Amino acid sequence: MVVTFAPGSANDAAARIFADALGKKWGKPVVVEDRPGAEGTIGVGSFVASQDDHTLLYTVAGSITVAPMLIEKLPYDVNRDLVPISATTAIVLMLTVSNQLSVNSIPELIEALRASPGKHAWNSGPTLPRYVFSAFLKQHDLKMNFVSYRDASQPQADLGEGRIQALLTSLTASSSPVQAGKARFLAVVNPTRAATLPDVKTARELGYPELEIEGLAGIFGSRIMPEAVRNRIAADVAAICRDTDIRGKLEAGGHNVLSGTTEELKAGIERQRSAMSELAKLIDIRNPQ
Repeated sequence: MVVTFAPGSANDAAARIFADALGKKWGKPVVVEDRPGAEGTIGVGSFVASQDDHTLLYTVAGSITVAPMLIEKLPYDVNRDLVPISATTAIVLMLTVSNQLSVNSIPELIEALRASPGKHAWNSGPTLPRYVFSAFLKQHDLKMNFVSYRDASQPQADLGEGRIQALLTSLTASSSPVQAGKARFLAVVNPTRAATLPDVKTARELGYPELEIEGLAGIFGSRIMPEAVRNRIAADVAAICRDTDIRGKLEAGGHNVLSGTTEELKAGIERQRSAMSELAKLIDIRNPQ
């Protein structure tokens, strides 16, 4: 299983849970090979180059929906080389604010930003979270300063210390300052609430659907993999997604567990393609704020 995420990341951890469970079902080990970098295209390119029927790809929908908008010449054809097999999880994404901002809701955040244009700073996870929050700021005529980091652990530390005031990223990458009482969650930006935070409403529930992000991940096969094999894998992944113990592990790791079906993965990709098309009308995808 080629995984397009760095070792130790939330999506890498989820991929390893699925690989382990599949290996137990099949009586053969499923070896995980991390190939991160270049918005996932290094891993996808490696998977496509293998051209065999016994290698799987674990990646996010963005490898199909976002990558073509960022990179002119991809090492793969998004419509031909990646065959969806199973939707696995959606990483939980949170809008979090520093206690330095005395706000407890999105309307209060908007009011505070409008009162002090350009005074406050923000950061986000890569690609989709950054695009969505950039578009949100533009739609509401708000001015904030985006701060970039090389160290992925630094934003939540700076949020806790008030050096940045807003962070839109995964639950696992934003929970530390909240647990320390230095920041607060304003909303889950996934389509559904987080299993581990059932009382925190979604942005859509709060009236801000423009902040919604579907952090969809899944398993893909090559175009030469027989349909019968893909169907068997999908059935096995769906069974794993229904397993109570495995669901608990994935949810504790900051994921919402999906159905494991091919249909859910295909539908999610199409929704994200449509959303990306709309975002591209609002902001410069290659040079967001």
